[in-house]
Amino acid sequence: MSKIRILTGPLRGREKSLNDKSVTIGRDVEAGIQILDRSASRFHCEVFPVGGMWFVRDLESKNGTHVNDERLQDEELLRIGDVIRIGTTEMVFEPGQAIADDDSSNRVAYNDDPDMLSNTLEFKVDALSDLSDPQEVESKSDNSKGLRILYQVGRILSDGTGPEVEARVLDCLIASMPAECALIFRREPTSGKLVPAVVRTSAPHIQPIISRSIIKKTFTENKALHSANAQEDDRFSKNHSVTLKGIRSVVCVPLTVGGRVVGVLYLSRGASSTTGPFSVPSFDQFDLELASAVAIQVGLAQAAGDERRRHQSSMQQVLTTMVRALESRAGCLGSGERCARASAALATALGLDAVAQARVRQAGLLHHFTRLITDGGRVTARNLLLLEHIDDLETILPLVRQAHERLDGSGPGGIKSDDLDTEVRILAAAVALEDRLVQEPTADPGPLITILQADRGLDQAITAKLMACHLDGTLYQ
Repeated sequence: MSKIRILTGPLRGREKSLNDKSVTIGRDVEAGIQILDRSASRFHCEVFPVGGMWFVRDLESKNGTHVNDERLQDEELLRIGDVIRIGTTEMVFEPGQAIADDDSSNRVAYNDDPDMLSNTLEFKVDALSDLSDPQEVESKSDNSKGLRILYQVGRILSDGTGPEVEARVLDCLIASMPAECALIFRREPTSGKLVPAVVRTSAPHIQPIISRSIIKKTFTENKALHSANAQEDDRFSKNHSVTLKGIRSVVCVPLTVGGRVVGVLYLSRGASSTTGPFSVPSFDQFDLELASAVAIQVGLAQAAGDERRRHQSSMQQVLTTMVRALESRAGCLGSGERCARASAALATALGLDAVAQARVRQAGLLHHFTRLITDGGRVTARNLLLLEHIDDLETILPLVRQAHERLDGSGPGGIKSDDLDTEVRILAAAVALEDRLVQEPTADPGPLITILQADRGLDQAITAKLMACHLDGTLYQ
């Protein structure tokens, strides 16, 4: 495994593991590696894999990308130790896994001192903006900062949910609020314990120090908690653990999904935040309300994601049951599911996102629908009209209609290669293999795939992936 490590700039020390997908680098919060450099474009350059090697290319940025002080003209192979420079920010290509990718539980230390709560203010989440104590009027800079953070978080969450998306949200909070560490805790289904699900820090060497009592109180009582400067509070003068462990200011807010508290969002600033030229004050009520608003967004996104997954699962079960029933009558039981597995395996191998993978899988399941329902013994594409009344299939049916198209235009619709996108090419290869397996049910798929690799009507790069999926077994998972 390889990684990119930031050498210079405000986020120096941050690392990003390179897995099997391309990673963008730029100023935008949605970039795979965000850098805070005025010379950087929103999406400045991209690091991408080809055959186990990593390459870098500029994304038509204004100021260009340099590799080892040479301006990048085209795609260039990255070698261990190569330095990518954007403006004044330098990043190095190295072997190994990023430190931040380590198991979250092993990166967290706890402070179990109950006295931490004595310096903590607690608020019901729905009463944060209606406190009895007089509050200073928020400055325009606070308002603009809050709107900017909420806008960036909203953009990130528009990509979906999951640990990777939530990690980007925490990165945004660390850079923008700022914070020394940001964590999302969730209840573990088996043990019932609150465990760190996502952990991000402002630098790789920082080990988060967590107040377990604050987390428990936030979770069990559904209250937003704000601990001010414990280092300067006389009540903590004799408490060496707080001083030594560096807990200075904490914001902890509940994370709710569908009205249920499922976890907490925890932000902290340590004693180190008060030193040096970039001194940062303790969290205040504005930070508490901002963190609560972010937690609401994360909770809504998770609720929407959970509902979407439940709906998709139900839809998949209905379609699978329908196809099995029709296949049983037609004497080709299992054909749709085999094609669906092959399509999904190819989509995964080619790095398509989860939405595209699901779309291709469903298209593979329905690839032979016109053959399963005949009109007076005749096979007709008009049978697909039966499925057009299902709203969820509006993006699937165009793929099904083009499943037998060929790059040379010899398919039933005469559509040529320029008009066949990656998803259609994936489905065409999976369908071609399934058609041969239906004709020769006892044949070994390997030789059949070899025949497909010589077929110029299919995308050769995709049939090569099909062979790779056969060899590593992912074609049958």
